[in-house]
Amino acid sequence: MKHTFFTLLFCISFVSFSQNSGIKGQCIDKLGQAIENVKIGVPLSDIPIVYSDSKGQFLLPIPENITGEIEILFRFEKYDLRKKVNIKTNEWIELNQITFSFQNLQSVEVQGKADDPITPIHLEKLDLVLLPLSSVERALIFTTAATSNNELSSNYNVRGGNYDENLVYVNGFLINRPFLTRTGQQEGLSFIHTALVDNIQFSAGGFESKYGDKLSSVLDIKYKVPDSLIASITASLLGAEITIGDALSPRVNYIVGARYRNNGYFLKSLPTKGSYNPIFYDAQSIFRFHLKDNLIFSTLFHFSGNEYRFQPESQETEFGTVNEAYRLNIYFDGRERTRFYTSTAGTSLQWNTSKRNSITWLNSYFHSNEAEKYDIQGQYYINLLEKDPAKEEFGDSIATLGVGTFLNHARNKLLADLFVTQLQGEFQKNEKQQFQWGISFQKENFNDQLSEWKMIDSAGYSLPQNEDQEIDLYESIKGKLHLNNSKYNAFLQWNTTFSKDKTNFPVKVKYIDSEKGKKIKKSVFDTIEHSYRRILLSYGLRTGLNQINEEFFITPRVNLLFYPRSYFYNDKKIKRRNLVYKLSTGLYYQPPLYREYRTFDGKLNTDVTAQKSFHLVAGNEFLFTMWNRKVPFKFSSEVYYKYLWDVNPYEVDNVRTRYYAQNNAVAYAYGLDLNLHGEFVDGIESYFKMGFLSTKENLKDDQYTVYYNQAGEQIYFGYSEDQEVVDSAIVYPKYIPRPTDQMVNFAILFQDNMPGNENITVQLALFFGSRLPYGPPDFERYKDTLRQKSYFRTDVGFSYDFISKSKIKNSKKRKLQDAILSLEVFNLMGIRNVLSMQWVQDVGGKYYAVPNYLTQRRINLKLVLRY
Repeated sequence: MKHTFFTLLFCISFVSFSQNSGIKGQCIDKLGQAIENVKIGVPLSDIPIVYSDSKGQFLLPIPENITGEIEILFRFEKYDLRKKVNIKTNEWIELNQITFSFQNLQSVEVQGKADDPITPIHLEKLDLVLLPLSSVERALIFTTAATSNNELSSNYNVRGGNYDENLVYVNGFLINRPFLTRTGQQEGLSFIHTALVDNIQFSAGGFESKYGDKLSSVLDIKYKVPDSLIASITASLLGAEITIGDALSPRVNYIVGARYRNNGYFLKSLPTKGSYNPIFYDAQSIFRFHLKDNLIFSTLFHFSGNEYRFQPESQETEFGTVNEAYRLNIYFDGRERTRFYTSTAGTSLQWNTSKRNSITWLNSYFHSNEAEKYDIQGQYYINLLEKDPAKEEFGDSIATLGVGTFLNHARNKLLADLFVTQLQGEFQKNEKQQFQWGISFQKENFNDQLSEWKMIDSAGYSLPQNEDQEIDLYESIKGKLHLNNSKYNAFLQWNTTFSKDKTNFPVKVKYIDSEKGKKIKKSVFDTIEHSYRRILLSYGLRTGLNQINEEFFITPRVNLLFYPRSYFYNDKKIKRRNLVYKLSTGLYYQPPLYREYRTFDGKLNTDVTAQKSFHLVAGNEFLFTMWNRKVPFKFSSEVYYKYLWDVNPYEVDNVRTRYYAQNNAVAYAYGLDLNLHGEFVDGIESYFKMGFLSTKENLKDDQYTVYYNQAGEQIYFGYSEDQEVVDSAIVYPKYIPRPTDQMVNFAILFQDNMPGNENITVQLALFFGSRLPYGPPDFERYKDTLRQKSYFRTDVGFSYDFISKSKIKNSKKRKLQDAILSLEVFNLMGIRNVLSMQWVQDVGGKYYAVPNYLTQRRINLKLVLRY
């Protein structure tokens, strides 16, 4: 395997693309003031869009294969200017000043498109590689509505959903991952290679029709398209990675990357001690070929190997309360070995049939070969601890409450193949109207061999006990499953803009002034030469057919952005307020994939249909200036409501989601998300977010019986003293918390640098999540109403760049751009966060919920070199 990996890495190390011609100039208003953030590009072409800088200046590179007359579009707010330019090979054309016919009185956002219905993450001011536990998924937790209570996993939840409800795209290809992953320790590397990422967009719900059929969110990633040599090397105590991209000819460009990671050092801080040997590696590449001026062919290749070996030795966990403290000791024999090999191949052919029309043909293939093997025996002791600090035995064991042995065994194998082909089109009717469409076909093939069982022996008794003197297994799953399915999908989407411009528009603004210590309300009047309001409307339909159960669905979706006429008074001037209101609604269905069909006992229920939901999302974004920053701050808020039906309930065990494989529940989720980001330190972006959530579900066919003794007290078998039944009653639980019902979450991603030495920076990442529900491992959802400990974690990174930025600006020939040494402290405060509960049972039937703690404080050293 080692030789295969390095051979693959050698084969994909290829070459790429440069641009020696283009257009440069400056954008100004009618008074000659520079205009920042003018969007500049060539309509209906593959030439990357650029934006003017704070001086109004811009550089628009043009590929050498494009010559002759082209049209350049300059767009600022609602104002458009067009210039026709005659492009020649190896020549930079300097335009006269691009003058807009208005006076620029307002601040605008520097990164991202203001009219985007999904949220852009500003990469220029957020260096993902330098963040502690650097990954795109980790960055989402601090910058968007996504949440996660497990630093070992790249999983994230969005507004009451689980990870399976999230769409992830890279360069237009839908991304899959292994299916058998049971714990975060096994998970390995995420598909997304952080150093390759150029653009991130994220929607937490109410997304457009062009995106697929999932219930929760969309993460849309675009990788870099290099126009010159770029390379980076990162090495740390946890692994290493390398990326390189360059140009071989004017028509070919590429970028490749490879990663290696060993989490053994990280995992040794877990309560379970033993020999950890996790090895994760991957390689991926993106090639782009300009076959013709209007024909672009690109490929994406990815291979990853996750090999997790673990030989546990012992575990000691203290739990309980001050008044009732326990200690669990487990001594292990055996070992675990899991391996996941996945590969993805994708091709894209984009044909710009005209200046207004383009068609893209996408094909992708995903293969996963997964095996899970373990035989682990654990002998456990539950002890009661002395709670009185005045006694000499304080903190020591004073009684043994339970002794037992468990044996876990598994020999599971899974082969998965998914093939997707899709055709997408885009037609620009005019500057205000755009039509998008797409059709797709997906073929799924799964072969699953299940052999998994668990035996528990408590004080010489096998649990559960059998009156026939036979030994019953506590849990047993066996089967050979095969699933072959086809899915058909299509979408139509219409994007249109309604705008109304009023000339010489009279404006009256009220403000509060202070005179002689008193606050006085005043008004100011002015006439705005051009005052506009704008509505961006996106509406469409998705349709799908799931062949295995012949389910057909149609889901309409609508997105609305409204830019009102709104003004405020500042610096003795009337300025336009940067404000936008958002409204999204629609139906979002999620047809089942393999795991949603599989029952707890290892069978397939192919009658399971799509989970269905209605989304309603309303919010606004507000840009404002503070502390004389050149880039405005941005405050956004969204309130949302989701109603779900035909829900397939599930339980979460570590990172594994186990479905009931029945559409027997309805659910709802509602909440509020608040986000503030900006340059709290000049030139460096920081993020603050807070979320509130309530999500509940009602299983239609669940009920249970409660029993009462002679005293009328409810009997808790294994706990109550009087367990003689004299009466009973049937209880219908109705709505109970969903597994992701987290009432409050709060996150900070704060960046700073040392005054007088900007090469020294600090990245502080803090996340708090309130208590999640849990229950005993008996697959009876109505019991899962207990709450585990809140999650609170702080990571910090201290970085020093040995190369001064001022020297780079003064030396364009310098090849090494960054040489950064970073010291990272994970879990700075050493808080013992709880991932889940381990249930230990004694012979009397009494359960003890023992917390599974996550990682403790760890220090990591990281070196980053960029060329």
